[in-house]
Amino acid sequence: MSLSLVLNTNNVITNGLNSQYQYNFINVAFNVPQNSTMCISNVTIPYSWFNLNSSLYSNTSFQYTFPTSSGTVTFSVNIPNGFYDVDNINEYLQSVMIKNKQYLVNASGQYVYYITLAYNTTYYGVQLKCYNVPTSLPTGYTNPSGMTFSSTTSTPQLIVLSTNNFGTIIGFSTGTYPSVPQTTTQTVLSNTTPNGSPVNSLIMRCNLIDNSVAMPSDIVDSIPIDAVFGANVTYQPNFPKWVKLKAGKYSYMTVQFVDQDNNAIQANDNNVLITLLLQLGTV
Repeated sequence: MSLSLVLNTNNVITNGLNSQYQYNFINVAFNVPQNSTMCISNVTIPYSWFNLNSSLYSNTSFQYTFPTSSGTVTFSVNIPNGFYDVDNINEYLQSVMIKNKQYLVNASGQYVYYITLAYNTTYYGVQLKCYNVPTSLPTGYTNPSGMTFSSTTSTPQLIVLSTNNFGTIIGFSTGTYPSVPQTTTQTVLSNTTPNGSPVNSLIMRCNLIDNSVAMPSDIVDSIPIDAVFGANVTYQPNFPKWVKLKAGKYSYMTVQFVDQDNNAIQANDNNVLITLLLQLGTV
C-alpha cells in the first residue's frame, strides 16, 4: 500500500528553529509493517537562515585599529544577525567608520574609507586593503565628521579574533592584518578558503527512518541549495530514493532539516511544503 503525507507550516515545532516539523497521525497509533519504505516526493523550503548568527555560529564580530590624535585605538564591530556577502560586510564596516568619524570626502563628493574588504574572484578569496591615513586634510578633501589626525601616517589594521568564527566567513585565520601599522597601502589576501555560509546543503532527517548505511541512521535524503537567499529551495528527485522505515507503531512523525554537518538550522520562515511517499510492506 502506498501513502502520501504532506507537511506544511501547520506542522512546525515551536522551538525557535523553524526547521523541525511534526505530523500527528490521525488514529494516534500508525502501524508501520516490516519492509516499509519512504522517499521524498517534493520539498519547497524558503532560504531564510542567516549566515551570520551570533548565538548559533558565533561569527558576527571583529575589530580594527585606527590612528587618531590620541594614538592608535582599537574599535569593535558587532554585525547584527543576517545574511551578508562580503560587500554587505564591507558596507556595515563603513557604517561603523562613519559613526566613529573615520572618513573623509574627496573633491568628487565621495566618501573615502581607509580599510575595505572585497571579493577577489581570481584567487577565490577576500581581499583586505588598508590605506595609510594622512596626518592632515588632503587638498580638495573635506572633513564633515571632524576626523582627528595622527601625527604619523599609518594604516589601520583588521583584527580577526580567536574568540569567534568570523574569520571563516572572509577566509582569514586568527591574527592582525597587517601585523603592524604600515606607512603605505597594504593589500592582504585570504589565507584560508572563505566559507561564505556555514550551511552549504541540507539534510532531511525523520524519526521513522532506519537507514543502516548512514550515520545518523535517520537520514532521508540530502537537498542541494539551488536558490539565492530569500527565494525558495525546491527539491524534486528525478527518481524515487526509497529508504527503509523502522517497523512499529507511531503516534507521530518528526522531520527536521540540518546542515551538511548535521548541525541545527535556525530558519526565519517556516512556510514549507514537504510531500513524502510511503510504501507499506505486508503485515
